[in-house]
Amino acid sequence: MRRAARWSVGVVVCLVGVLAGCASPDLAKKNFPRSTVAAAAELGGGGGVDTPVDGKPVGGEAAFTAENLRLVDPCALLDDQTMASVGTPAKNRLRDLGACAHYMKDKAGKELNFNLVLGESASGKSAEGTFKIGGLPASESELEDKTACFIGVITEASPKRAITLQISGPAGPLCEPGRKVMEGVIKNLQAGAQKLALAKGTVAGIDPCAVLDESTVTENIGEANARPTTLHSCDWSPNGASFSLNFKVGPKPDDLADAAETTPVDLGGVKAQKKLSGDRCRLDWAHAPFPPNNEWAEVVSLSFSRYDDKAGDPCAKVEAAAKALIPKLPTG
Repeated sequence: MRRAARWSVGVVVCLVGVLAGCASPDLAKKNFPRSTVAAAAELGGGGGVDTPVDGKPVGGEAAFTAENLRLVDPCALLDDQTMASVGTPAKNRLRDLGACAHYMKDKAGKELNFNLVLGESASGKSAEGTFKIGGLPASESELEDKTACFIGVITEASPKRAITLQISGPAGPLCEPGRKVMEGVIKNLQAGAQKLALAKGTVAGIDPCAVLDESTVTENIGEANARPTTLHSCDWSPNGASFSLNFKVGPKPDDLADAAETTPVDLGGVKAQKKLSGDRCRLDWAHAPFPPNNEWAEVVSLSFSRYDDKAGDPCAKVEAAAKALIPKLPTG
């Protein structure tokens, strides 16, 4: 079973004191239209036959390799100079590893919002695009009511990855300011982008699709091919089930245990929080500090979902996978 590529928007969260220009968390901010349908349709999201993986960036520039982009501070790409080209810059909000949001006003004083993600899957799309941004193939789509535009720039052909930008607001049309901002993002990457401040032993630089060897996947999860969804997340879809691994930043799972109604579990010396919801089981634990905010951490998240009973106990599966993963992670 092949899973369609996702263009996730995620939850917009700001980390307290995250690098220069990031404001405090604003969980009351509204969610903007998801780019899943529109962007995936325009950029060819879908399944299809797997192609050989070479990891070479489109155009050959080292700035666009997955290895480089995993450690880039995405908010540094939305700098004041770039944002001033379309309106009045505001403060960036780091959403996650490789993801940043910027809520601002356009030149007419109307709301203009940007959500940037580095390295999302563009599976099923050729690397040709429909136009160029910074010399790289790009595509765009827009909602019929002109309240959102989705732009993707292909950075890697195998596996196919893109830098994506979602632009939303009431003023529309929004693709023109979106192209200007994306041009600034690509230019900033080509000039040498600032890296995130990360702790020793960080998981941010790890390829989540490569950290588990094939025999470990087959034994603990089932026979399946790894499918990257972002630079920091990967999916496997064995028969009758799905498994995902995600490296992210966010609140410490132990601090959320009461509200999330999770249960502590010992993974051989690593304390994790477990959540069973029907046929889906998830494990989360704090792997390393996140230096800009001592209330947050780098979090490892694994989940296993079954679609029939033959897939086995989801919690037993995900715990076995976690125990196989932990020795492979760097330590501080």
